[in-house]
Amino acid sequence: MTALMIRGVARRTAVLRWAGAAVGVIVGGIAARSGDLGTGLLLAAPLFGLCTLVGVLAGELTVRPPRGPMRVAAVEVRRIRDYLPHRLGRVVAAAGGALAVLLTATTWAGSPDDLGRPGRSLTWRCTPDTVESHGPWPGVFYAGRLAVVVVFGVLLAYVAVRAIVRRPRSGDAGDVAVDDALRRRAARVVTGAVGALIAIPLAGVGLTAGGGLLSISCASTWWTTAGWALIALVPASLALVGWCATAALTPDRVDPLARTR
Repeated sequence: MTALMIRGVARRTAVLRWAGAAVGVIVGGIAARSGDLGTGLLLAAPLFGLCTLVGVLAGELTVRPPRGPMRVAAVEVRRIRDYLPHRLGRVVAAAGGALAVLLTATTWAGSPDDLGRPGRSLTWRCTPDTVESHGPWPGVFYAGRLAVVVVFGVLLAYVAVRAIVRRPRSGDAGDVAVDDALRRRAARVVTGAVGALIAIPLAGVGLTAGGGLLSISCASTWWTTAGWALIALVPASLALVGWCATAALTPDRVDPLARTR
């Protein structure tokens, strides 16, 4: 694969990545001003992340091997895990697990609000005659919609990475190193986009749930501890958003001369 072709691939994928982010800003802004009881505001950031992810996937899936004379292809088995970024991939997987656990816990702990809407309130019985409630709470009313957006994005990313890893080799046998580097870069870009899609709602749910736990004045000590732990999760999630956004929107340059070094 020539340097000119690699630069063309980089430009095309960059345009689609940033186009996805721009569409995400528009969609997120529209969502933030729509929806009832704050659902639009809750979904605004995840929808931005999903649109960015779609732009990333559109860019990476447009990469095609060059056409020309018949090329020699080695018999090989390429696995997704061989191309994923190890450190970033582990952190994103951990964040995904944390979000799943957190949404499950907030759904379990949620109570109906004063109008009977499920999962919109957090309730604690202080005494047999006294009950404290706080809302909004990220229970099933919000968590279900949020989970649909995140799960859809993760499944879409898996299908895309699978296609990236299995696409035909580009160039001849001498281009294998560059071709593998392009696949690894694509896998890192997709991983970063998925990480942003997960980390943004993780920060939002952590802040909302932590604030709710700390708002119950008569709650047990472990509720207070859990509340502060969730608040502490917010800056870590935002740092992950920055890391993932950098990986997704400004990927490393692939050197076309790498195969000769």
